[in-house]
Parts: sequence; C-alpha cells; structure tokens
Amino acid sequence: MRDTDDLPELDGELWVEDSETVTKELQQFVTEFESFTPELFTQIKFHLLRGPGLTKQSRDELCELSIHTRTCQKCDLLYIAKKCLLWYRLFQLIQWKTVERTPPCIRLAFIKKSIKTVANYLSKTNLINPPFYRARGSTSCNLMRRWGYCQPNEYCRAMESENTLEYNNARERVKKSRKSR
Repeated sequence: MRDTDDLPELDGELWVEDSETVTKELQQFVTEFESFTPELFTQIKFHLLRGPGLTKQSRDELCELSIHTRTCQKCDLLYIAKKCLLWYRLFQLIQWKTVERTPPCIRLAFIKKSIKTVANYLSKTNLINPPFYRARGSTSCNLMRRWGYCQPNEYCRAMESENTLEYNNARERVKKSRKSR
C-alpha cells in the first residue's frame, strides 16, 4: 500500500469520515469478505456516508481510494463497463495505432467497443500493461466467430491453429512466401 499521506480526499458533504478511516474500513472489509463492490461496502458500512447514501460522486471517490490503495484487485466489478473507473482508463489506454496490426476480429471488437476482448489480446501479446488487469486465456478464433467478430483475411486463413496469438506468425509466413515468388 502507498503512503496514506497522499490519499485522495473525500468530499466532507458526502462522507462522515476522512480518507484514512474509509481506507482502513475498506481494507478490513476486504480482509473479512475477500471481495467487495462499492455498493455492498457502503450498504454494510453505511455509517461512513452522509445523507443520500452512495451517489455517483461518492462511488467515484471510493473507487479512487480503492485504486490508490490497490484494493481494486478484490472488487467484483473490476473492469466492468460503466461501473469501474479503471474500465474508462483501460478504454483510453488502447489506441487504434496499437490495434491496427492485430487480427481483423480484434480490430472489429475494438470498433464495437468490446474492450475486455481487445485488452485480453493486447495484454497477452504484451502490447499493453494495464493496472490490475489479469488477462484470461488467449481468445480463440472459434469464440470470435460465435461472438460475430470473425472476418478472416488471407493471414487468418494461413494460421495453423485457432489461436489469435498465431496471427502475427502467419502474417510473416505469408509475406515471406510472397517475396520468395
């Protein structure tokens, strides 16, 4: 955990306690329950909030504290669209220039804003290193077909397996075979 001296400040009109106290309560909660969501945390620790309860601003402030103290890893909503501040940061982290040489299915997923699919591929290929993000297994061509993202090009057809991570190798093989003709 980082120093508590530079914790993000909480709005006194929304919170009864200061950042340090809320951080300690959050860490105790995570230790006891092994995971959390901002909603569940504030339902059980309702005494930390003033008046209207959890609002967008108070939720964002709690999430900033969680990001700062690295408790996000235990949040059940980590990288869930529109529920997690880090989802927006992940979305901003992935740029077209990073995606433009990926398989067509990954590019289509990017265009359709399926950010987790794109992040899985990019983190597996070490093109991005987002905070707290644990990439699951590599996305298969079969899965991408089922999701409607598959638009195979000549490089995809040259792949020897159904693993999207093979795309770059297949591309190189096709390019080399063109040069040798």
